[in-house]
Amino acid sequence: MRFAVLFCGCVSLTTTSMLNGAQVSETRDLPPLKLAASELDAILSKTHSLIDAANGPEDSGRESVRVSIDGQDIEIPHLSLASSLAFPNEVFGFSYVYNQADKPISSVTIDLGDSLRRVSVSGQSADKVEGLSNLLEKDLRRYATPSGGVKFRRVAGVCFSMLFLTSLMISGAYCWKTRNYRALGMPTCSALGFLLLLLVPWNRLLPGFVLYQRYSPFFLVRHASQVSVLALVAVLAGIPLSYFLARRRRDA
Repeated sequence: MRFAVLFCGCVSLTTTSMLNGAQVSETRDLPPLKLAASELDAILSKTHSLIDAANGPEDSGRESVRVSIDGQDIEIPHLSLASSLAFPNEVFGFSYVYNQADKPISSVTIDLGDSLRRVSVSGQSADKVEGLSNLLEKDLRRYATPSGGVKFRRVAGVCFSMLFLTSLMISGAYCWKTRNYRALGMPTCSALGFLLLLLVPWNRLLPGFVLYQRYSPFFLVRHASQVSVLALVAVLAGIPLSYFLARRRRDA
């Protein structure tokens, strides 16, 4: 009987020790983001404060920041606020990494880029890991944009390209066959829409992530992505509009 009690106690202690030393991990994927350097600074400062509160002020974990500028990755081996970095007005890649083994929060990764936006937190304290993950996701989602990223641009680009090319062939054949040159607005709008798809730098206008050193005071510059999308929609709407106007003039 005593042996059974002793055995159960040893198993319980071993299980508790294993649970206390186990690593808990949380990973959250994020939508396309657009924010200013000062806004990202506030999130980084809050993250650093929460790590210190969880691990203790004497914590000496390793921190690093990586910024992608003109296709080149620049790594800084310590915490640097985004507004303190010398970079152009816009950056399309930013990463923050924290590592310190055997701590309540032992690893934090904030990876923000065109194709991937992800927050990963791991550590020995499930509550603190989940709390920091939820906070980071909530703070970053405040700056989400409805469209952007590599996958979005590819799908939208293929759909719009097929639509404009099909419209160009059908409307061009219609004008040629019927000799209704008043309907030339249809192939014109189709060709214009296809040229917009090819010539406009959509990777800069609809990125998965963009960090501004400061927002532009000019409306057209600040909302260039929305203006470009509206122009594309206007050209698309011009195709059926041209058809109905030409038909109305012909019937008149």
